[in-house]
Amino acid sequence: MLIELVVQNLVIVQQARLAPGLGLTVVSGETGAGKSLLLDALDLVLGGRGNATLVGAHGDAATVTAVIQVPSALHPAIEASCGVAVQEGQVILRRRLSANGRSQCWINDVPVTVAALQAAGRLLVEIRAQHESQKLADPARQLALLDAWSRSEQDAAIYRELHERCLSCARSLAELVSGERDSIKELEFLRFQAREFIGLAPLSGELATLEARHALLSGVEDWRARAAAAADALGEGDRSVVRILGQSARSLGDAPDERLAAAGQSCAQAGELVREAQAACLDAIERLVGDAEELARIDERRNAYYDIMRKHGDSEPALLTAMQATTARIAELEGLDDRKSAREGELTQLRQERSAVGARLAKTRAAGFTKLAKEVAKRLVELGMPKARLTLLAQELAEPGPLGTVHQEILASTNPGSPPGRLGDIASGGEAARISLAIAAAFADLDRIPVMVFDEVDSGVGGRLGGAIGAQLAALARDRTVIAVTHAPQVAACAGRHYAVRKIQGDDTTMVDVVEVTGERRLAEIAEMLGGGKAALGQARALIQGTGQ
Repeated sequence: MLIELVVQNLVIVQQARLAPGLGLTVVSGETGAGKSLLLDALDLVLGGRGNATLVGAHGDAATVTAVIQVPSALHPAIEASCGVAVQEGQVILRRRLSANGRSQCWINDVPVTVAALQAAGRLLVEIRAQHESQKLADPARQLALLDAWSRSEQDAAIYRELHERCLSCARSLAELVSGERDSIKELEFLRFQAREFIGLAPLSGELATLEARHALLSGVEDWRARAAAAADALGEGDRSVVRILGQSARSLGDAPDERLAAAGQSCAQAGELVREAQAACLDAIERLVGDAEELARIDERRNAYYDIMRKHGDSEPALLTAMQATTARIAELEGLDDRKSAREGELTQLRQERSAVGARLAKTRAAGFTKLAKEVAKRLVELGMPKARLTLLAQELAEPGPLGTVHQEILASTNPGSPPGRLGDIASGGEAARISLAIAAAFADLDRIPVMVFDEVDSGVGGRLGGAIGAQLAALARDRTVIAVTHAPQVAACAGRHYAVRKIQGDDTTMVDVVEVTGERRLAEIAEMLGGGKAALGQARALIQGTGQ
């Protein structure tokens, strides 16, 4: 329960102290009087967002302190959430917000982070704002409630873990298959390149040989003509090179001058070389024969070289280097096929486990909903909605989602003959608020949170039902603190404590005053809520007496 809430210098609240204790406490006041500032104070001390604009004019900082008595069953969870021990069954939350925007947090006077404050706060206080019924329209929120009701939180946690593992494994498999590096995609591309290399089977120096042979075959007739002309010039006719060199060798062979004789010998030697050249030319004339088929084969081989070289460096050495590198890289990646098979098997197993847990979870939720719907229906009768019914929509999902393998959503029918609709589509704000309260009341024994706060849960509800709402809130408050910010006198009459909020405006200042009203002052406050006057006083007295307060 909330033993004490102290607010200092928060916007226009200079000082406020509430001591709700066990049971139902109401906070009333005119619209715009500053009631919402008390909710802002609670939100701040629970780790909500704060900034310098919340600091009032009566100091350089705003401070909110909440002292909460905690059931022993919650001690381990709270201590685990924030790392601070519960002392004498109490948790003291404190938040200080400086005008410079700096925030400081303490739990039992131990400095903590805002995150730690939030973690502890979630276990200690639940604030149900005016639009809580809209939150209930979120299927995720509904399933969280169903899991709490049906004690299936563990299965839900297991399912979420399996779902995340499925997604992670699927992403890993996709990367393994289609990634740019270290993937099956890379390996398959390398294997394609290897098949091209194997098909070509390049050899060092082969291209140069092919080029020379191609040059020869493509100009064979020209080369035969050149060889014939050279052979004729070298060794045929009176003025052939062979004849001239022979005549010169004979003429100079007997020369008395050594050097001249040596020249004759050189002519003789040159003649031998020329005869060899002539013979080679004559041989070429006989040997060089055009071969169209060989030329076509050489062209095909050359083109194959050029095609693959365009991909690997435009040279034979670059091609051979690329072939070696491809072979080596394939060897590095050869284990990917086995890894892919293993990952596929892992994903199949995870999906089967997820499917099994998802089916079990959907079944448990459906069974839990049946009991919850009966409990809520009973409370809706007390809240003036005897014909309202909750139903559970269940649709098998084509692909499992983060919440389950079956889409399950709570629908509501508030009028006989009307088809069930989504909770967020309920036209009447009063009906939506009452359904939200009925669900909260159904969870009262299950949810052991020490403090619950309702902001205008009676919004949109007529006076006839205010008493029923007040009774439900009082029932919720049997073993916890329930704070209700309300405009309804019937709700206020059900409370054990009543705080009135007043805005005090001077010529240059505005302040909010928060006081506990008891006895005649409480009677007067409820009368004012009824509209004021002598008749209202009588009605207020009757309301209070009717609730036994």
